[in-house]
Amino acid sequence: MYLTRTFGRWQLELHQRAIHLTRTPKPDPNCGACYGRGGHGWMTASGDPDWEDCHCLKQIRTWRLPLWPGRATREEVPF
Repeated sequence: MYLTRTFGRWQLELHQRAIHLTRTPKPDPNCGACYGRGGHGWMTASGDPDWEDCHCLKQIRTWRLPLWPGRATREEVPF
């Protein structure tokens, strides 16, 4: 079970052992290929929309922040 909150382009997920922070991509408003929409969409023969991302979108970035270390094995020295 986890908790998710979104703040603008940032998404914060609180898991049991870590926090995941994700920044969603933003298209280039001056892109000549998609004109700032972030991709190209069209309708398929079945009537469902299809979408292809443009090259101007940056990669989705995610950071994982562990909340506490995992359990130590018996061979490790505690200090």
